[in-house]
This record gives sequence, C-alpha cells and structure tokens, in this order.
Amino acid sequence: MPTPRRVTPWLTLSVAGGNVIQAGGLLGSAALAWYAGRKGDEGAPWLIASRTLAYFSEHAFSHWVVGRALGIRFTGYGLHGTSHPHLYPPGARWVFSRLPLLSARTEPQSLRAASPVARAAMYSAGTLATVIVGLAIPAYGLRRGVPKARGLLVVSGVVINAFVLGSEALRPGGDLSRAWRALLERA
Repeated sequence: MPTPRRVTPWLTLSVAGGNVIQAGGLLGSAALAWYAGRKGDEGAPWLIASRTLAYFSEHAFSHWVVGRALGIRFTGYGLHGTSHPHLYPPGARWVFSRLPLLSARTEPQSLRAASPVARAAMYSAGTLATVIVGLAIPAYGLRRGVPKARGLLVVSGVVINAFVLGSEALRPGGDLSRAWRALLERA
C-alpha cells in the first residue's frame, strides 16, 4: 500500500519547541476552564476559549507523548493547515487550510522498527486525546454551572468529535486507519 502523502509544513519546529508550545497551550486551556468554572454565569467565553486553545494543543502532542513512551522517535513538528482539506465544504476548507495546526513528525526508521501495537497506540493517541478533551472541557463547565456548556458539549461531543472520528477512521491517511493497519500487520 502506498504511503500517504505528507503535507508540506509552512514551518518546522524542533521537538522541544513544539512541546513547549503545546504543553503551554494545554496548561493555558486548563487555567481557562478553571477560570470559567469560577466565573459561573459569565464563564461561557472562557470555556469556549479553553476548548479552542486545547484543540490547537492536544492532538500532535499526544502522538509524541505516547510515541516516545513506546520508543518511537520524532524529528520535530510541522506547522500547517489541515492535512485533509478535501473533506471540508468550500468555506470551511479555506479556513481549515489556513489554521496553524501542528503535526508530529516521526523518524521513519524508528517508526518502522516499532512494534505494530506501539505504532497503533501512537497513531490513535491524537484522535483519542481530541475526543476526550473535547468532552472533558464542556463536561467540566456543565458540572460547574457555566451557561452554554451543554451546547458546547453537544457541538464538541457530537459534531466535532463525529467529524474527527469519521475523518480519521475513514480516510486512508487518517490516524485511526493507520492504527488499524498497524494492528492488522500483527495478525
């Protein structure tokens, strides 16, 4: 099977640089969610800001965390728009092609040497983190009585996560498709 074409990044960041940005984004997201919970009736904008910041910080960083824990090495992070613009309608395609998204860049030799289970775990980590955080932030806001948290939970949990799961599972270059193929190699 041919290797899916990689998106050419606008900028390549070192592993350390990308990790600092993403860890900072996740810490900032947690602080914003906490603040939203403290603001109560005025917390909705802070909760939305928390979810937005996490969206830009969780995916590639999770690939790196799980991959490194399982012995996969990385060369850095690529900064670019979506890797699958064809899945979006024209207006959203333009926006998502220009959003500054990070992708974890694996060291090819290390990836080939990793076990199928390690590759599957690394590939699925980004999508799972996106789904889990996409539910956790609005659920926290709902628990803390933040207005509009229920709507954010529906939008994030149903619409966004369904799209993320679908695009990552159904397209050949999607993370969940890659994870599944890695597991099939094991059989």
